[in-house]
This record gives sequence, C-alpha cells and structure tokens, in this order.
Amino acid sequence: MLRACAVLLFCSFAALAGAAPASAGTWMTTGQPAIPPAGFLGFCIKHLPECRTPPGSAEPVELTDERRHDLDVVQADVNGAITPREDPTHAWDYATNGYGDCNKYALGKRRELIEHGWPRQALLLATATTERGEGHLVLVVHTTGGDFVLDNRVSRVVDWTYLPYHWISVQSPSSPVKWLSVLAQPINTADAGHYAPATTR
Repeated sequence: MLRACAVLLFCSFAALAGAAPASAGTWMTTGQPAIPPAGFLGFCIKHLPECRTPPGSAEPVELTDERRHDLDVVQADVNGAITPREDPTHAWDYATNGYGDCNKYALGKRRELIEHGWPRQALLLATATTERGEGHLVLVVHTTGGDFVLDNRVSRVVDWTYLPYHWISVQSPSSPVKWLSVLAQPINTADAGHYAPATTR
C-alpha cells in the first residue's frame, strides 16, 4: 500500500535532466506478480473502464521525435496545472480543484497522453519509495528508447535509472490490473545535491 505520497517542491535538476537521453535508455526489470496498491483498486472501482485491458499490442511504443515532444509537453503542463498538496486520504483520482499529491499528477499525465493518442499499454503507473523513505507514485512510459518517468518532483522527463528511488512495483503492459515487482534497482548516477527533499504544503 502506498501510505504516503511524496509531494513536490519543484527542483531544477539541471544536471539530471541533461543526463537523460531521448533514445538510449533502459527498461525496468520485472519479476513476480505484485499485489495492486489499495489506491489503485479504489481508482478502478470509480473508473472501471480505465482499468479494462485494451486491445492492441503490449510492445513498447516507438519513441519518435513527435512522441518525445508529447512527453515533454504533458510533463510541463500537468506539473504546472496542479499545486502540490498532501491528501490525507491518499485516494487515487484526478485533480478537481487544482491541488493534489503524486497520485493526481501521475493519473493526470496518463490521461493527457491517452488524449494525445498514446496506447494505454505503454502508460504504466509505478510505485516507489523516495530517498527519504516516502511512498511515491509516478507514470512510467514504456518506449523503444527505454522506460521514461514523468515525475512531479522533477521538471523534466527522465530515464527511470536517474531517480534516487527504491522501485517497488509497476503495472504490466499486458493488463492495467496486473502489477509486477521491480527486480533490479538502478545504480543511481544522479547528483543527489540536485534533489530537494519531498515536501508538502
């Protein structure tokens, strides 16, 4: 269960963002099935059509220049549209009043990319704990160039290996209701000095 949610104080992450290539990333290594987070189950009860397995391939989406632009635009738009605020209920849902925690950022970015024509199978929610041990949810985009993260704590789209997180589980591309444990943890190459502590307001 994601008991807490890291909420952003937007950081510059200049060195980090510059280190994340657009076409030379890696994929998360996954293993055994994982129990879906309780928040996700609550989201599915409220938004059942979004949790059904869509038709189509579970292969990673081709990372074209246009699609990379989509990621950058959605990352900036959603990060700018939501003001970070901790939700004591930690309910997974869309932001309705301009405020939200990591769950609302991740779900909002997923919805925006779907509206841009992205296949649902490539848009995967993932749970992690931050460098301060706080529960966190992000959107992972599964592409031919690697797995990229749209994170409310970072201004830019980054390769998943550049974040100082302990990854717990991620949705399976084959079905949104199937979650998988994340096996290999990246050796973080980012400068920890570019990370601000997860804060709430």
